[in-house]
Amino acid sequence: MATKLLSRRQIWSQSWPLIFANAAIPLVGVIDTAVIGISGDATDLAGVALGSAIFAIFYWGTYSLRQSTTALVSQAIGRSDRRQSQLTLVRSAMLGLVFGVIVVVLHQPITDFSFGVLQGSVGAESVGREYVKWRFAGIPAAIALFAITGWMIGAGLPRMAMMVQLTLALINTVLDIWFVIGLGWGAMGVAIGTSIAEWLAMFLGLALVLRHIHKTTGFSSAIWQWSYIFHFASFIQLLAVNRDLFIRSGCMIIGFTWFINSGARQGDAVLAGNQILLQFITVWAFVLDAFAYTVEAHTGRAVGKESRANLLRAVRFTSEFAVATAIVCSLLTLLAGPFLLSAIISDQQALQAALLYLPWCALVPIIGVAAWQLDGIFVGATRSAAMRNSAIISVFIYLAFDHFLVADYGNSGVWAAFLIYYLARGLTLIIAWPALLRSIQTG
Repeated sequence: MATKLLSRRQIWSQSWPLIFANAAIPLVGVIDTAVIGISGDATDLAGVALGSAIFAIFYWGTYSLRQSTTALVSQAIGRSDRRQSQLTLVRSAMLGLVFGVIVVVLHQPITDFSFGVLQGSVGAESVGREYVKWRFAGIPAAIALFAITGWMIGAGLPRMAMMVQLTLALINTVLDIWFVIGLGWGAMGVAIGTSIAEWLAMFLGLALVLRHIHKTTGFSSAIWQWSYIFHFASFIQLLAVNRDLFIRSGCMIIGFTWFINSGARQGDAVLAGNQILLQFITVWAFVLDAFAYTVEAHTGRAVGKESRANLLRAVRFTSEFAVATAIVCSLLTLLAGPFLLSAIISDQQALQAALLYLPWCALVPIIGVAAWQLDGIFVGATRSAAMRNSAIISVFIYLAFDHFLVADYGNSGVWAAFLIYYLARGLTLIIAWPALLRSIQTG
């Protein structure tokens, strides 16, 4: 019986829920920033920006767990291996919880070291420390949730992932407004509200996944046996993929943290303005990642089936949607950006800084779409070493351009170097694409 070919309609039906699911992920940061922006001043915004940068080191550093889980699950499904797909969920969730607990235990020395590296005013650092203190409480749940949503995407359940992420954003919004505007807890209230929301979302996601498995394929007996869970070769594969993707994520964190730090040297108002614009970029990145996630899942299945034709078809259709959406994102930034910035920033100096550099921000979706799409392709194929190497090269290119451009052009140089960083990420993966394609048999 002939296999039904992947269609644009199928790509869209799988991608649109992920647009909402992914947009809800950075909404946690956007909501935190917006609530502080409405109730606080530039120092409060700058403090949350610094605190968010520190938290991101561990939060986004372990985002590799979502990627590796999706890739390994989709490849297992491509091979019709039900047991391995369920074992990947168990291994990944356990790994996330364990790493999260370690971070919580070590949060104080981590905080001290991080604030020793970042450059902000005394007031901003004080606010940032209060934010980080409470924000770390949710990190075990946040990391484990990466594994759970990664399994959903790999198993072809984008609407379930959307439900979990939107629930997280809704709970976070309600708690932030209550704790900050209602109770006046400031940065502490934002952090507590987000942490509670992350734990509730993790339990909801786990319950939905277990219910789905029970109603469809049933549970494999292997997921209750330690010998299968800690099967050496499988566990080493998961750790190896996560190692490379962790290094890649670490390089990206260096890039984004450097961007924030470069802005911090321009003053609190510029730092606050850059932080708000960075939230726009984060939202657009996750919107466009919906297509990257879709191609990630289909790439994994193509690798499992050893079908180059399936891979190329998925790459073509998802990329068409991604480029069109990137153009829309850029136009929305230019047209709606001034209104949104005026609505969420009460400090006039921070507002003027954000408006001044809004056009730079609008260029990011168009320039960055190739990097995001290629990330999805390489993750799905578990070509983690190529992604690691690309990330290392790209961050060095970025730091070099930042060094020269910022000295002469100030915050415009900060943004110009940041755009070059996106270009470098895309170009270095394009160079590695032919080798990936050759590794997959035609079928």
